[in-house]
Amino acid sequence: MVILAVETGTASPSVAILKDRTLLASSVCQPGQSLTSQLLPTIDRLLVSVGLRMTDCQGLAVSIGPGSFTGLRVGLATVSALRLALQIPLVGVSTLEGLAWNQAPVHLPIFSTVYIKPGFLYWGCYQWEGATMTRRGNEAMGTVADSLKCLKGNHLVVGDGWSRNRELFVLEHGELIPSSPDPETPSAQGIGLAGFGLLERGQLLPEGTSPQYLQPSYAEVAIGTSKVSGG
Repeated sequence: MVILAVETGTASPSVAILKDRTLLASSVCQPGQSLTSQLLPTIDRLLVSVGLRMTDCQGLAVSIGPGSFTGLRVGLATVSALRLALQIPLVGVSTLEGLAWNQAPVHLPIFSTVYIKPGFLYWGCYQWEGATMTRRGNEAMGTVADSLKCLKGNHLVVGDGWSRNRELFVLEHGELIPSSPDPETPSAQGIGLAGFGLLERGQLLPEGTSPQYLQPSYAEVAIGTSKVSGG
């Protein structure tokens, strides 16, 4: 099975093509440029690079959050349109789980993180069990100090929530936390790997599904503030 995977919840949106759980190619979208204008061209270039066409794809996998509000909406809208056009199944994968799937099987639990702003992050804990990944507890958001309450014993830490808050982690934790050699690896590959299992189990993303943000959007916050102030 050939899967097209799209990850747009992090600061490094990426696309990957996998065949039978083997990565054929991946590409990172250019930072600072409109994701809307470059996502489909990036997908097209990647397919051409491995000698495939869009119609060769038999499944789609997309990150559904948490992460960037705009990025997640663009990614989900794009693959939803492809699902309708190609009439192929689509699955949604947590952005945090996708980062965890990038890591080769290890005995340590994986602490997956996505950066929000200085001192704040999304996080979730995952554990390899054979060839599958299991989530331990709920995904959450908060401060570095909040996230450290979940770190019982050693973990392998991944994601830019860790790397971009590294000094705060060390300050709060008192020692260097074990981390992936490349904690910010673009996670479309992980989204695709997780997607294979969901496709095999028939756990498809319902039409009209919204991204999972874990927090209100800036627009929602502004509306709430306006209502409180009588606007």
